[in-house]
Amino acid sequence: MEQKNIKDHANKEFSNVRVAVDYNDYDIEKDTRLLIPFSYYQHYGMMNRSGEVVVEPKYDLILDSCREDSDVVRVGIYYTYGFNRATKEPSTYLRTKWGLLNCKGEFILEPEYKQIGVSDDNQILTIQHMDGQYEVISIDGKVIIPKGKYAWIDSFDGGLSRICVGDCDKKIWGIINSCGIIVLPLKYSNIWNFYKKKRIETTIEAIDEFGCKRVGSFNLITYEVNI
Repeated sequence: MEQKNIKDHANKEFSNVRVAVDYNDYDIEKDTRLLIPFSYYQHYGMMNRSGEVVVEPKYDLILDSCREDSDVVRVGIYYTYGFNRATKEPSTYLRTKWGLLNCKGEFILEPEYKQIGVSDDNQILTIQHMDGQYEVISIDGKVIIPKGKYAWIDSFDGGLSRICVGDCDKKIWGIINSCGIIVLPLKYSNIWNFYKKKRIETTIEAIDEFGCKRVGSFNLITYEVNI
């Protein structure tokens, strides 16, 4: 098998590579992050640049880096989920409840959500509740899309987000802006992901009256549709 270098992983899109360093080998003065994660007996907390513990080490996961005042950090706590089966042993699963911290280590959202999506400018949060329903709020808590309005909502990029309604067999897709206004109607069979892709346009698909798939594009800046 080909030997890989750590840079091969670190340079990938959405890379989340971290290097574990013993505290005695660590130089905090060279660390520019506002919140610095550390581990203590298999749990994670966060300290500031002075070495003061601002988030107690009680979390199982820490996702994001905090380098600027506007940055937010997702923290996760494991929990087990299971159900009984009539003919076999119970099935159990490990799941995560997510919360969100600001740059001071203060909670924006307590760890009680199934997923938290953060917009590219850190101002809009797409949250999935534990019952599976989605909601969109601003960073200061203002509701933009009420819980349950759409079956699925993507994270926002450039002030836009994909949405869909319907079930697994027949999803209908559209796009909304950061005010919750639909800018591409809910009538497409698929819209390609553009979150953190640095794209000017995205691919859209539709089924015409003859049952044939049509492929086109949607301009993420001008909102022009070409299909």
